[in-house]
Amino acid sequence: ATDAAGKGEFIDYFLSKMKAAELTVGHRLVDFLDLHWYPEATGSSGRITGAGISASEVQARVQAPRSLWDPTYAETSWIEAYVGGPIALLPRLKAKIAANYPGTQLAFTEWNYGGGGDISGAVATADVLGIFGRDQVAMAALWKLNGAEPFADAALRTFRNFDGAGGAFADTSISATASDVARTSVYASVDAANPSRTVIVAINKSTTPTIVGVSLAHPVAYGHLAQWTLTGPGGATLTPAADVAAAGLNAFRVTLAPMSVTVLEPKT
Repeated sequence: ATDAAGKGEFIDYFLSKMKAAELTVGHRLVDFLDLHWYPEATGSSGRITGAGISASEVQARVQAPRSLWDPTYAETSWIEAYVGGPIALLPRLKAKIAANYPGTQLAFTEWNYGGGGDISGAVATADVLGIFGRDQVAMAALWKLNGAEPFADAALRTFRNFDGAGGAFADTSISATASDVARTSVYASVDAANPSRTVIVAINKSTTPTIVGVSLAHPVAYGHLAQWTLTGPGGATLTPAADVAAAGLNAFRVTLAPMSVTVLEPKT
């Protein structure tokens, strides 16, 4: 902008001016800082937001959600080059809000990671949804870019209707960590009204099966895990799989299919 000199980044300037204006008028003026986010990460054949599914595009796509939060992950994009290191978008934006207009919530009313017709698009979409929920993004809307995107739709169902009967990720996010974030992601939840109900979404970004140990810190002793899995060979459908029996007290050994999203629901 012609008057940009000396004013810093636009978001900082905007938030600080809105905070100052609020002090004048006596009430909050901005509820949401709303951005559109279409990753600029690329594979050898192009940007991941397209429909391409070359091996390099798939790898870039399933890793790109890490740029939302991971301070150690550097993607291949002009944004990473411009900011001089990992993007870590959500911590970056939250720091701007805290410094300039505390209490403002985050929204992404357009976002898409591409490949919505392929399992890699489902893996990335589910990962982003988990991150948004865990890291307190208050509102988000997937924007279709490439016509029909059945695998992106299926990723939404992993959180909203994984069993075809209204089974959904619970309403309260709880701590869940993966030991190898390049290979797997995990998100967990409990129902506030029924804390014994726990729902987990586990993601395998690898093209080979991954055996994971699942350990739950919960006062209820669960005997098995019900599971539903979304895979490329299975089509854009979550398919129920055999229950996994406990290997110890709230400890389970689960095989995640190659490039997949799996919903796990502990049962007594």
